[in-house]
Amino acid sequence: APPAKVCEYQPGGMFGELALMYNAPRAATVRATSRARLWALDRESFQMMLCTAENLKKSQYEEFLAAIEIFAHMTKYELARLSDLLESELFEAGEDIVRQGDEGSNFYIIEDGEAKAYIHGEKGEVEVKHYANPGEFFGEVSLITNAARRATVRAFTDCSVLSVSREDFDRVIGPIKDIMEANIDKYPNYADIIKGLKGK
Repeated sequence: APPAKVCEYQPGGMFGELALMYNAPRAATVRATSRARLWALDRESFQMMLCTAENLKKSQYEEFLAAIEIFAHMTKYELARLSDLLESELFEAGEDIVRQGDEGSNFYIIEDGEAKAYIHGEKGEVEVKHYANPGEFFGEVSLITNAARRATVRAFTDCSVLSVSREDFDRVIGPIKDIMEANIDKYPNYADIIKGLKGK
């Protein structure tokens, strides 16, 4: 059977990066369909470029974390460790980031955009918190208490969050875990909020 065409590249398109990133064989043949001029990077230059970009991203994450009040209690080394573990995730407006009742698996920090927390009760969903600013975080209660998610957090706008897995959270959040535990008592009592809305 003739080879199947899976993609067509226009000016600005790029290819070949996966083989360089993962030291893998080429997954496809790329053939010119007209006279074309291309720019090329050898493996060493490409990997150096990736390292530079990764170091820049790590530095930006460290600065971002250092500006968040609760992380000011961590040393520069601890912030560097945490920044290495952050994963950036994108959510569209209206998309659930975490769901009430689910097992907690990640801790989240708002990087860009806004999100809202909702509790589902007898009168349906009730908004209990608005995360409107970069640096606000959620998801730590479930990880600290090993309880199910107490609320659904949904992207209010297109939203970028930084996430840390449960395993990494337990490893690197130690220096501020006591502060987070103390802050849990300051959170709104969601059950009381819902109770107060009954009959309205």
